[in-house]
Amino acid sequence: MKRNKKYTLQLALGACLAISAGNALAADEKAEAPDTSNWVCKFCVVPYGWYGDLQFGVLWVDDPTPKFADYRGLIDDGFYADLNGVGGWKGEAGHYFDYYAKNVGLDSRIVRLDGGKQGTYDLRAGYQEIPRYLGHGTVTPFIGEGKDVLTLPADWSPVSGGTMNVAKLETNRTVMDAGLTLKAFSNWRFDADVERQEKDGSKTSAGTLFFVNGALFPSPLKYTTDRFLTSLEYVNSWVQLRADYQASDFSNSYSSVTWDNPFTVGFGDELSRTGLMPDNKYQQFSFSGAVRITDWLRFNGKLSNGEAKQNDSFLPYSISPDYEDRPLPRESLNGKLETSMYNIAGRLSARLSKGLDLTASYKSSERDNKTPSDLYEPVMFEIYPRPARYNRIYSYERSLSRVELRWRARYNLRFLAGYRYEERDRTNQEVAHTEENTWFGEAQWAPFAMLDMRLRYEDREREASPSVQQGNYDRPNNPLMRKYNMANRDGDRTTVEVNLMPTERMGIAFSYYSTDDSYTESLVGLTGAEETAVSIDFNYQFGNGTNFYAFFTDENYQARIAGANGAGATPWNSDTEDQITTWGIGVSGKFGEKWGYGFDWISSDSEGDILTKLDGVGEPFPTLTTELDNIRLYVDYDINERWAITLEAYNEQYDSTDWTVDGVGPLTVDGLLTMGEVSPDYDVNVVRVLATWRL
Repeated sequence: MKRNKKYTLQLALGACLAISAGNALAADEKAEAPDTSNWVCKFCVVPYGWYGDLQFGVLWVDDPTPKFADYRGLIDDGFYADLNGVGGWKGEAGHYFDYYAKNVGLDSRIVRLDGGKQGTYDLRAGYQEIPRYLGHGTVTPFIGEGKDVLTLPADWSPVSGGTMNVAKLETNRTVMDAGLTLKAFSNWRFDADVERQEKDGSKTSAGTLFFVNGALFPSPLKYTTDRFLTSLEYVNSWVQLRADYQASDFSNSYSSVTWDNPFTVGFGDELSRTGLMPDNKYQQFSFSGAVRITDWLRFNGKLSNGEAKQNDSFLPYSISPDYEDRPLPRESLNGKLETSMYNIAGRLSARLSKGLDLTASYKSSERDNKTPSDLYEPVMFEIYPRPARYNRIYSYERSLSRVELRWRARYNLRFLAGYRYEERDRTNQEVAHTEENTWFGEAQWAPFAMLDMRLRYEDREREASPSVQQGNYDRPNNPLMRKYNMANRDGDRTTVEVNLMPTERMGIAFSYYSTDDSYTESLVGLTGAEETAVSIDFNYQFGNGTNFYAFFTDENYQARIAGANGAGATPWNSDTEDQITTWGIGVSGKFGEKWGYGFDWISSDSEGDILTKLDGVGEPFPTLTTELDNIRLYVDYDINERWAITLEAYNEQYDSTDWTVDGVGPLTVDGLLTMGEVSPDYDVNVVRVLATWRL
């Protein structure tokens, strides 16, 4: 039967008016409110009070090594307290408190506290320790690791050696920070943060001795870095403005390290001295803003200006009595570096028509080195004076322009095309000017709800001004050599991404990435480089709540280098290839209402090959290898609504080979004192028992 749409609409409107009139009449009468005292919402999350959890437990480690303990802090056999937690408290008036704690019982502990009143003020504080263990079988004859004076034992001999001590090469970085945010008015926000970092320990340093000798030794670390950051921000419906200031102050407790010469030649070279990082300061002001002129036109930009200073007193040219009073041109460097960055045109976004948008940006930055240039008369190896030379001052200017056009052809089809132009000008370097042009395009297509694809291609070309030698005094470079970051280059980059969801429970992701760079005009230096990466991710959720995942990634890096050896410029070529393969599988789920479980197996292997031929003749170096496997299993049990217990165990194995250190003892190479480093290997078991208390 054909319906009269007009008559149906009139009935509907009349019914709505009748209901409205009835409600208006009923409003004149005071209806009795329902009794809600016994109503219970079983699905509501109460937003106030305490939430989160605290974890208390014990962690046991079997046979750790410095490589395993690096960043973890698990350096010794035995038991550790395992304390963690995340959660907080919220009050009805908007007050809140959040906490985050991890590895509190270890040397890699992290604690963060945040609190305040939402929309009014925020307070924050944090504490973190970062341990590093870099001594992989390292030893040294020097006495005094961690100090600025190193001495050789009485039985030291440059031929047979002497008493060797274990060189731990451990460092610990402590980071403490605090901050405040004020939101006194609806449009204004003020932030202030302070941070102190302290780093103590020792690391490997190197020194040259006379012409053919050298030594590795443990130099001390005792740094302090203080940082301060503050900002003021204003925001309304059409404009956003922000002013920032940041400052840092780096202080080194040791200006140098003095060490006995293990290969003296008898000309006053019994002692050597190596300068360490000097104290320095940095500060920067910046101003940024964004404005929405119309619904289809937006503009933003940023200006910043910074200054770095370094003015520590110079060390003498030499520690030798014959040259320690050699006059310096000044008492300190008086180093000063000014940096600036500004977006003159900012970032401009405009909607040209429905589905078509244009974005343009321009960025300019400058590094102006205002350090004085003076004439210095260096003394090499403490006893070998060299001709006078000026310290070279490096500065640069960089500009970057970018235009992008985005077109939404259909609801499931998008295109992007763009152009980027970069220009650099340098001082006192072989190449004074470079220009780089990049064209790029991208397509995104989702033909079905379960399939999404992305394809991107870039074509890059860099042109460099003629190379001009800078002299380098008595050590000139080969005039045919080109540094890869300043050389003419042609390259392209391709990216492919596919995301597929055949069912609501299954997800598959595939990605491919490749770059190909050619330095065809570089006769000496890097002549070519390729990089490819393939990745596949799979996950599936079973109906019983069990989740399964697997992934595979393969990366390949290749490079070709050309050189010339000796006064006759005998040609040599070197080809390098690095292959990294990583895969993993895992499953997690629950059985019953109280039990949960999980299993993960992650593996990563790498190989590095180097083939160098001199005048067409040469054999490959031994392959560099690493193998890492981590197998983890855990079980959770919910005792009740407040308490749960977790048992976790994992095994991690690591094997590596490195021909540059394997089999090379402290005195294996004549005239060279090393620290006997070896390629790290380990097989470590870890067991954790954790009790979780839910707040």
